[in-house]
Amino acid sequence: MSFSLDDMLQALKRISYELIDAKDLLTYIDNLSGDGDLGISMEKAAFSILQEIDVPAESISDVLFRCARQININAPSTMGTLLSFSLFEAAKLMQNKATIEDRDALMMPRKMVETIMINGRAQLGDKTVLDALIPYTDALQDHYLEQFDIVKAAKHAAIQAEDAANATKGCIAKIGRAKWIAERSRNCPDGGAVVCAIIANMLIHRKINIHV
Repeated sequence: MSFSLDDMLQALKRISYELIDAKDLLTYIDNLSGDGDLGISMEKAAFSILQEIDVPAESISDVLFRCARQININAPSTMGTLLSFSLFEAAKLMQNKATIEDRDALMMPRKMVETIMINGRAQLGDKTVLDALIPYTDALQDHYLEQFDIVKAAKHAAIQAEDAANATKGCIAKIGRAKWIAERSRNCPDGGAVVCAIIANMLIHRKINIHV
């Protein structure tokens, strides 16, 4: 199965509006575990994406490059920077490609994992975005290899991302500012993991339920 430029633009629009709607939730979570700017940062990232997808696009990679650049400028927080770097890698993966094929849909989240591990210096279990992104990526690949249906695999993986994000509640952060306020942040899910779950579920038009 392949996805067109328009398919991607519609997905980016859904994701952006959902991140804007989640501003208060993300702010609440980050007030407990960080510096409280995650909601504002993701709102800025979302508006950056909406601004870019309104501009006539030459290609899939062109849109992703422009979104990455604007997020880096307008939302230079930790999560904004990691999102920007991830989109840059996705854009490079899609260069000279007219459609997103199954292999691309499998490779993009894997490249994002690698990018965040390198630039964020985090691992699975550190209570970061990776605690949802890695389960999502693994579930997407494993389910796809069972049925070779990328849409069904994405639906299954999105649920795994939501469950994994919720499972970070009760965990101790091992990296970043949350590490130094570990007990205060224990009783809420990780904000980055929640962002990942939102994005994964908006790809398949599904609202998520986060336990705070």
